[in-house]
Amino acid sequence: MISRNLFSKLVRQDLKKRIWCPVLIFIAYFLSMEVRLLMETEKYLKNAREYNDDLYDIATYVSHFFFGREAWIVSVVTCVIAFLCGISGYAYLHSRVQIDTYHSLPVSKTQLFWSKYISGILQFFFPFLIHTLICAGIAANRDAFGMETVPAVMSYIVLQLVVFVLAYSTTVLAAVLTGNVIVSILGTCVLFAYSTFVSVLTDLLAHRFFQTYYTYGNQLGVWFGERISCFSPLSMLLRLFARPYSVTQESAQTFFKYDSAYMWVLIAAAAVYSLAAYVLYLKRASEAAGRPIAFRAAEPVIRTMLVIPVSFFVAVFFSVISPDSASDKWFLFGLVFSFVILSVLIGIIFRLDIRGAFLHKRQFLFNAACTALIFVVLRYDVTGYDTYVPADAQLQGCAVSVCNLMPLTQHVRVSPFGYHHLGADDYRMANMVIQDNPSVTALARKAAEEQLTYQRFDYYEGIEQVPKYIDTMERQQQYQQIAFCYRLRNGRTVNRIYYIDLADADTLRLLSDIFADQDYKLGATPLFNDSWHIAFDVVRCKSNFRTGEIRLTPEMQAELIGTYQKEYMELALDTVIHVIPVGTVDFATKNDYGYTSYSGKMMVYPQFTETIALLQEFGFDMEAKLTADDVEKIRVQKNLDYSRYQNETAYTVSEEDTVEFTGKKQIQQILDSVVSDGFVWEIGSFADYFDGQYIVEIQYKAKDSIENDYHFIKGQIPDFVKISAKTD
Repeated sequence: MISRNLFSKLVRQDLKKRIWCPVLIFIAYFLSMEVRLLMETEKYLKNAREYNDDLYDIATYVSHFFFGREAWIVSVVTCVIAFLCGISGYAYLHSRVQIDTYHSLPVSKTQLFWSKYISGILQFFFPFLIHTLICAGIAANRDAFGMETVPAVMSYIVLQLVVFVLAYSTTVLAAVLTGNVIVSILGTCVLFAYSTFVSVLTDLLAHRFFQTYYTYGNQLGVWFGERISCFSPLSMLLRLFARPYSVTQESAQTFFKYDSAYMWVLIAAAAVYSLAAYVLYLKRASEAAGRPIAFRAAEPVIRTMLVIPVSFFVAVFFSVISPDSASDKWFLFGLVFSFVILSVLIGIIFRLDIRGAFLHKRQFLFNAACTALIFVVLRYDVTGYDTYVPADAQLQGCAVSVCNLMPLTQHVRVSPFGYHHLGADDYRMANMVIQDNPSVTALARKAAEEQLTYQRFDYYEGIEQVPKYIDTMERQQQYQQIAFCYRLRNGRTVNRIYYIDLADADTLRLLSDIFADQDYKLGATPLFNDSWHIAFDVVRCKSNFRTGEIRLTPEMQAELIGTYQKEYMELALDTVIHVIPVGTVDFATKNDYGYTSYSGKMMVYPQFTETIALLQEFGFDMEAKLTADDVEKIRVQKNLDYSRYQNETAYTVSEEDTVEFTGKKQIQQILDSVVSDGFVWEIGSFADYFDGQYIVEIQYKAKDSIENDYHFIKGQIPDFVKISAKTD
């Protein structure tokens, strides 16, 4: 009983001594909770009146967003408050006078530690709880609080308590490990964000040294959710609040709060940090007060953990700002310079003496050797990262995404308050599973062995570079980026990205085999994925000269998708490369601001006879031609970029380089020889049938016609198209 009363007395004394702390916390939470809630609810009510839309539901916002997805905003405030409570509560450890006074009291070190620890938690919890209840009252006053909000509020309280304890324990641990307030603050920052820093550095180094390094989906999830280095509080919090990577329509439309299952990791981490701080507190000597590091044995470990990664980070910085980021010259300069400076600086800080810069020569050499070894391993790919391709026996399945091959643009509705973008690579890597196709690994091994990369030249460097630049540009048109996701039988996934040469016959054969695979085509677009079947609001159609929208009944929609899928599954890569499409269809869904593409622009080729006939039956003629009677005039001008590359001096397009045609015979001949610029950008990487010398602008008589630039089909430029070139 005496011990318990003494413990309570210590807690109360600490609360009285630091009464300024809960007062400051009360003000901080008032601004970040009540004020923000009032502002946000006022904004959504205003939007509801302006748009006359029930999507702006205050009850939904309070339940799912203020006490859910947007909890990260208050979590940032909570971490700052935890830092304040931890530093102020254990600052006495850095003063020999104060620590002697505390240790002279008739209390054990255990009681002293936990009384301070509990006091800090109470200083946070009571102001926070009061503000949370006030926010719930504000919501109830605005009819935005229901029974479904109660669990959200309870989980919100638990979440912030766990976040506080995690950040608070980290701060206390840093205070125990150090003997100086300034070093304690720096130590807290290091402990709080170390794994985040290492994860970002790993990503930067991989991008710089590995040609095949590739990530897809939520980058935060890649950094902090899939790596073993997620041990620092910042990494855990980023992982907790990272938006989930939705690959299905159902999961994308659900409200995202935070990963409640991951909360147990934060609870376990908070317990580990707290126990570590307590154990080290018991072992901490009173003489450590005033020293930068309280435990001499920890100095070499801390020195190595700081010097090596920070040196590489500085090296990356120097290489990025240098004229040639791919060169090793400035990277090595930054690495050596920062390594020496950091080693000297940390030596001085650890000893609080200039002579500390010349101590620990053996560790200096050890760290230098480790740094050099890491650089050599990365620079020369000693581990074989770029050439690694799993054996066929290791593969359970594989996903393949070829850049610009049947391009896909995907926007998925997440909620009334936000959207989630899902690109072609993201979707295919997550949904495609190709099995038992030897061409997949054969192409991957061929690409890994060839290690093709883009080579770039700047034509501004001089006339002598122009021929080399033109050759490089033509060579780049043969290169295509291809991404692989290897799904191994042991449950791991391995991502790689390569460049393939379409001019190589063997590469083209392997790619054709992959393109013909039914699993590839089914996984290439959400339109054919059973889990993505939804009712489309409109199908946007586009031909060479016209656009239109058709609305279909569910029966008509099913018939169109089924017909298109049948002909799409029979499509060969040779057709994609050598045949100009007649148009595109784009299945779209309606949202607050218009229509959002769901399927991306799906190409329609002349071979899709049943699809073309069905579209015509539904109201859009994909093969309709434009005649000279529909056109007022056509302007043909020199292509600035093309001219620039073909001449040894800079070229500027002027009015003299533009010709207008108004004769019907000439207009018709031009119309029969051009293709919409929209097709050029979408399939020009694979189809080599566009001539880039000229840009064709068509001025229609009708106002509702499509407004696009056009390019001539290669070899079909009319003889009468003559533009005088002007050279400056």
